[in-house]
Amino acid sequence: MSDSVTNRDVGSTSLTTVLLTPVFIVIAFAAFQAAMWSHARTEARFIARDTAAQVARGGVPTDAAEAAAEQVLRADTDIGAPDIRIETDPGGTFVTVTVTGRAPGIIRGTSTDLTVVEAVPIEAFRP
Repeated sequence: MSDSVTNRDVGSTSLTTVLLTPVFIVIAFAAFQAAMWSHARTEARFIARDTAAQVARGGVPTDAAEAAAEQVLRADTDIGAPDIRIETDPGGTFVTVTVTGRAPGIIRGTSTDLTVVEAVPIEAFRP
């Protein structure tokens, strides 16, 4: 009797492997996709913060900072259709940089919109 039970269980391991392999592949792709989106957001946030600091603390003109940041985004990142807007609040206390674009996807149709906003206080002498 033990031989017949053992023979019936031999195929269950193969069946389990066949049924669970696609689940593990989907989970692996989902994790890799999430990592790609997170990396794109981190790159955009770094460029936005760096650009805001250049304008707020370094006195770089906004037009030059926008052009430089857009050039870096197009050349060094995978973010598609990057757009950068630099604004200063009416009181002149903050510089706000908004980076928009498309974070890449593994498969066609899995890319997503990306928007990052960073604000840095303007450092200047105020009597």
